Amino acid sequence: MSKKKKKDPRNIFLSLVSADVKKILDVGCAAGGLSLKIKSRSKSIELIGIEQDKKLCQKAEKVLDKVHLANIEEFEIPYPEEYFDCIIFADILEHLINPVDILTKYKRCLSDNGCIVISMPNVRYYKVILRLIFGGTWDYIEEGGLLDETHLRFFTLINTKELIEAAGYKIIDIKRNKVSSRGFRTLNYLCFNGLRDFLTYQYFIKAKKAKNPKFSKRKKYRF
Repeated sequence: MSKKKKKDPRNIFLSLVSADVKKILDVGCAAGGLSLKIKSRSKSIELIGIEQDKKLCQKAEKVLDKVHLANIEEFEIPYPEEYFDCIIFADILEHLINPVDILTKYKRCLSDNGCIVISMPNVRYYKVILRLIFGGTWDYIEEGGLLDETHLRFFTLINTKELIEAAGYKIIDIKRNKVSSRGFRTLNYLCFNGLRDFLTYQYFIKAKKAKNPKFSKRKKYRF
């Protein structure tokens, strides 16, 4: 019997990118893996990327129509207002000094009917919590993943929603990349899906410009 293939989380993420988009900006495009999947859907899409790693930029240039070698937080966007109908922020906001400023800055070149699509690692993931409880550690020991040594900020779903709202967007869809053992999946089922936030490795969120931005207030717990 053949083993069941694992789902590619990029497919979940890209399901939030509308099929009718024509111009996409991939912020922090890396080697262009996501863009390659988008190009496979339609060759007519104009794909622009921004990447600060020179080697990754060179690889991305083979996939995207144009790649800017630049620091995302210092880059001055050379495109007209409302030029793009989709802007992708895939696992990049957690690496930035001030992600809300970036979301606000790039909104200028997003069309009024366009959307942003974000992937955000979830620091509330159960393996991170178990490591804290039983191991007492918070180690930046990974290249990639939730505790990537280059992460500057950490987010739960609530914090991610607040970030997006603070930049003047309205969330229209949320999907999850749930990764867990069979035992935890069973436990979640018995808890009527009440543990889903703890089993979510990363969130995929689609948002659009908010006509009347609203900022939800919540009680901040102090222990």
